[in-house]
Amino acid sequence: MRIALLLRGVNVGGVTVKSADLRSVLTAAGLGDVVTVLASGNAVVTARSATAAAAVAEAALEERYGRRIRVLGIAIEALQEIIDGYPHGEDDERTPYVIFELEPGVVDALSAIETAEEEATARGEGVLYWSNPKGTTLTSGFAKASERVGKGSKDATTTRNLRTLRKVIAAA
Repeated sequence: MRIALLLRGVNVGGVTVKSADLRSVLTAAGLGDVVTVLASGNAVVTARSATAAAAVAEAALEERYGRRIRVLGIAIEALQEIIDGYPHGEDDERTPYVIFELEPGVVDALSAIETAEEEATARGEGVLYWSNPKGTTLTSGFAKASERVGKGSKDATTTRNLRTLRKVIAAA
């Protein structure tokens, strides 16, 4: 089955994982038909299970980079359902995000955060949909409050722009 692998915290001030290196590491780890998407820690692979593919990828990346890099594995069909479920409008003034839960209960905590009038969140299965005005991704009230929710479990979520997720689907 085709599976999307979403790496957390790479190429954004953490460890740099170049697309060619990611492809090489995942292929050497035994994952099939590896395609990388953008330079933002996204890949599509063939494997029997999303959970197993993520575990294989995490182990191979830790061996290569000497530190744990969280990986979310999700079947392409399930990812498409998440994309299709995005409940907020899209336009050039807003950034559409999907926040994926890597630790149980995090989406519950995030969904309890009050948002400013210009922001919107909505809960999905294992995800939180978030829409915010462009340029406020790191500075909005929700962004600052969500950082506090993640304290003590820094690797509790991974976030993707909805447009990036569509590119992952197209690469599958």
